[in-house]
Amino acid sequence: MNFEKKPVKVCFFCLGIFFILGTGILLGQEGLRNAYRSGPIRLEQDPEFGKNTDWNTLFYHVYCDMTVAPDGSIFIASSRQHKIFKFDPDGNLIKSFGQKGQGPGDFNMPGELSVLDEKLLVVGEYALSHRISFFDLEGKFQKVIKTRRPPYRPVALRSGRIAYIVHNYRGDGPTDREKIASVVIRDINSEEETKVAEFTFSLASLTVGGIMYSFGEGTSGAFFIASSKEGNLIVGNSLSPVFDVFSPDGTKVSTFSINIKPIPVTKQLISEFKKYHIDQISRNPRVSQGKNQDTLRQFKKASWDHLFSENLPLYREVLVDAEGNLIVFKKTDCLGECPVFAHIYSPDGEFICETELVEGPFDLTVNSRIKNMCFTNQGLITMVEVRDAAEFELRVIRVKYE
Repeated sequence: MNFEKKPVKVCFFCLGIFFILGTGILLGQEGLRNAYRSGPIRLEQDPEFGKNTDWNTLFYHVYCDMTVAPDGSIFIASSRQHKIFKFDPDGNLIKSFGQKGQGPGDFNMPGELSVLDEKLLVVGEYALSHRISFFDLEGKFQKVIKTRRPPYRPVALRSGRIAYIVHNYRGDGPTDREKIASVVIRDINSEEETKVAEFTFSLASLTVGGIMYSFGEGTSGAFFIASSKEGNLIVGNSLSPVFDVFSPDGTKVSTFSINIKPIPVTKQLISEFKKYHIDQISRNPRVSQGKNQDTLRQFKKASWDHLFSENLPLYREVLVDAEGNLIVFKKTDCLGECPVFAHIYSPDGEFICETELVEGPFDLTVNSRIKNMCFTNQGLITMVEVRDAAEFELRVIRVKYE
């Protein structure tokens, strides 16, 4: 296994900008499916989209999240700026709202966005804030709800209900820490939570120089949740091929499996993983020079075997497109700059095809921390960075289907 010889298509550790892919409204249930079947999605710019918007003045950090409202309006939450931007379907900035704070309408690192019942913008914030905010689609504050535990990855369902993930932890050693992840559904007008799924994930880590290092969901797996086109809750555990679907009242309505082949964790895979991350650590002058050289030596001597399960996680992100198809981004054994492949499944779990996203002059980030893509009937909206720009450069572009 040679990680370095994998084809370079997309950078996973780069900063981001955002683009829109499309050629107008795609009609019929096969519209997006045919686009996926037609071959790789190449990020090539249409200069007419958003040409009057000064994108470089809007975003200066990768921590952004997006959603598209039923009327095509685009909402982007900028975590580090503590505000939300609204654009029309043509890429023109309409307004921004929010500021850092804890009061009504304020934000503390806003993140996950979704639209509830076609009228409320659901805004997740820094999980330890224990709150989720709601705005109308004009950006006017409506309400905030408090949660008993930190809510992760909140998503709108229907009939006034949302879902999110909560975590509990046990164990405190480098090899026996565990995360108990639970998926709950909540009525936004009630404090009652309904737990629909739970799973325990290993949080094996390295302790070097008194500091604990964890490689998170990339090695240990995680829950992923999404809302179907009908507003049902889709729940997946990235260590398993099985997805469960729940109605907003918590009733399981269906189960289906994906056909992504698991990648066994071998000694060679662990060795390549260790080498890659030690190379990354050694590039930090604070670690590689002076007294901190001992930290680097400890990393090299440590065993990394306990960081992994028997197989790598099957996927690293799950999205639903405007036609209700499930987009499952495959996990690979590639490190660094890697190709991006997605499996496409129909709403009832039938495999449609595999497609690839190819960056061209742009870098694309796909990870489980940021929902940076929306597959709409007008096109794919995602976050990218201009690859050859002299400085960090953000903009919105449109790319036509081939």
